[in-house]
Amino acid sequence: MIDRSYLPFQSARDYQDPGMQKWMGFFLSEHTSSLGEEKNRVDFSTNLNSIEKLLLLSQLYVGQLKGCFVVKEKKQKTTIIGEVKELSSKTLSIRTNEGYRLIEVADVLEIQLWEEEIDD
Repeated sequence: MIDRSYLPFQSARDYQDPGMQKWMGFFLSEHTSSLGEEKNRVDFSTNLNSIEKLLLLSQLYVGQLKGCFVVKEKKQKTTIIGEVKELSSKTLSIRTNEGYRLIEVADVLEIQLWEEEIDD
């Protein structure tokens, strides 16, 4: 209990501080919003450095092989399946069933050879 007997007003002397209770609404809303951000955060890390990316992309390009690419696009991960038709150190053009896609090499997170299943 805090001694407020020195204060001139009775109401101030009798005041009971709610302590941490007055902050709970603030902490809850902040905590809730930060949890929401954490849940919606997308992991854009990649195990490939730029040289490894260009090596894999050039192998697909030279062999005219179809690849499966996971790319960062508008703060989301997108999977694109297609053939590398143009390649530079900064960008690549992929021909998909829907058309051509121009992608920044820096936005490529994963590269895999696409193996289509053959029906017997």
